[in-house]
Amino acid sequence: MDKVSKPKKLSLAAQIFIALVLAVIAGLLMQSHAEFAATYIKPFGTIFLNLVKFIVGPIVLFSIMAGVVSMRDIRKVGQIGGITVVYYFCTTAVATAIGLAIANLFKGGFPALETSSLSYEAPEATSKMDVFVNIFPSNFLTPITEANMLQVIVTALLIGFAIILLGDSASKAVDGINLWNGIFMKVMEMILTLSPVGVFCLLCPVIAANGPMVIGSLAKVILAAYCAYVLHAIIVYSATIATMGGMSPVKFFKGMLPAIMFAFSSASSVGTLPINMECTENLGASREVSSFVLPLGATINMDGSAIYQGVCAVLIDSC
Repeated sequence: MDKVSKPKKLSLAAQIFIALVLAVIAGLLMQSHAEFAATYIKPFGTIFLNLVKFIVGPIVLFSIMAGVVSMRDIRKVGQIGGITVVYYFCTTAVATAIGLAIANLFKGGFPALETSSLSYEAPEATSKMDVFVNIFPSNFLTPITEANMLQVIVTALLIGFAIILLGDSASKAVDGINLWNGIFMKVMEMILTLSPVGVFCLLCPVIAANGPMVIGSLAKVILAAYCAYVLHAIIVYSATIATMGGMSPVKFFKGMLPAIMFAFSSASSVGTLPINMECTENLGASREVSSFVLPLGATINMDGSAIYQGVCAVLIDSC
């Protein structure tokens, strides 16, 4: 008797893409019922986003600790961390340059903004030393409850270094960290299965409330930003993947598609961290590296924000 073949399950990327398309269609159809979408659909998206935010703190804390203790050498952690930070600074600088260059090409076509009735008083700038001091937590729980990722990273590093220095006597602590890291990873997987529903419920009310105007009045600004995003991905990420990673950029972007689409719909780097970690590990990245590098990147490597701020700076200057 022939075995009945099971239907092939859609990949998470395909599910999220379908959810995006359905959200746009449903949003356009519900423009006359935007209040209904905001009242009864958006809350489910908010619940999903809350669950993602809930798991990010523990994931960052335990994944970095697990990554640090797995290296068993503080010098190795420092080497990887140093290379990572330098790389992030370089990509952010390139992203800013690309954003400014593309924005200046589009400058003549940017819409004029009416700003005569607007006023803004800038707050007093935080000193460099205050920024440095605020990286270090004064309470063990506050960084997690307030989702202060830099402080969570510092906490994880300090605990991880202490465990390495204790050596074999801390073997039970290592087992505990790996166990809790596995538990939170499983919780993350459970939450990620809801990604298509969350994406639909987040995007649909926005489209219903704004319709085509979401991209209408500032279409050229958005176009300039996305041209810069694509150019940055092709120049920087593709080059890095091909030269330093020894991987085809096509394979990389295909593997990262779920994270890319989730980031697009949620507009949250930190919120995308769980699915980002899953994608990189599926592509072959080691757990010890991804669990250390990605949380750090979600906090300090904001290439998209750098591009968008450069475009907005040129837009404001042209008004």
